[in-house]
Amino acid sequence: MVSRSGRVLVVGCLLGAAGLVVGCGDSAEREYALPSTLCGVDMEQDLYDPLFPAGSNVDAHRSFEDFDRQPARACRILVDDEMVLNADASGWGDAEDYDPEGHGFDKADGERVPGEFEAVVWPGLAVASAPCAAPGISGHAFETLTLVLEAEHPGDDDESREVLAGVIQPLFAGVLEMTPCEEHA
Repeated sequence: MVSRSGRVLVVGCLLGAAGLVVGCGDSAEREYALPSTLCGVDMEQDLYDPLFPAGSNVDAHRSFEDFDRQPARACRILVDDEMVLNADASGWGDAEDYDPEGHGFDKADGERVPGEFEAVVWPGLAVASAPCAAPGISGHAFETLTLVLEAEHPGDDDESREVLAGVIQPLFAGVLEMTPCEEHA
C-alpha cells in the first residue's frame, strides 16, 4: 500500500506532467514581427496579418520590388522554411478567365471581389487583373497584368476568402503601380 505522502508525490508528478503538455500546446504563437510591407507593397498590416501563421522566423525569398524593370514579378514568403504566400504577377489574362483548376478549384466556385480591379477569390487563392500594355523584347510582353496570390493561411475556407478578398485589391494596386505599363486603365 502506498503511503499518503507517496500518493501526493504521484499526483503532483502527474499534474506537473499535464501542465507541461498543456504548456506545449500554447507554444503556437508568432515569434516574428510582421513584414512592414506585403511583397514590397505598402498596405495596412491588419489586412495581411491573418496570412501569417505561428512560427519563429519569416523570410521573404522574393519581393515584387526586386524586379526593377521587368514587367513580370514574383513574391515568395516563408515561415519557418514553409511557403505561406506565393504571388506571381504576369500576363495570365483576365481574372474572370483565369482557370483555377491547377489549384484544385472549380472556376464556377470563385467569388467576385468588388473594387477598382477585376478580381476573383477562392479559399487560399485570389486573382486580380487590369489592362497593362507591358513592354517586351518585340512588342508587348502582355496586354493584361494579372496577379495570382496563393496563401496557406488562414486555413478556414470562409475566413480565407474574406482575408484574401480584403488583400487582393490593395496588393494589386501596388503591383500595378510598380509595373512598367505603357498604359493601363
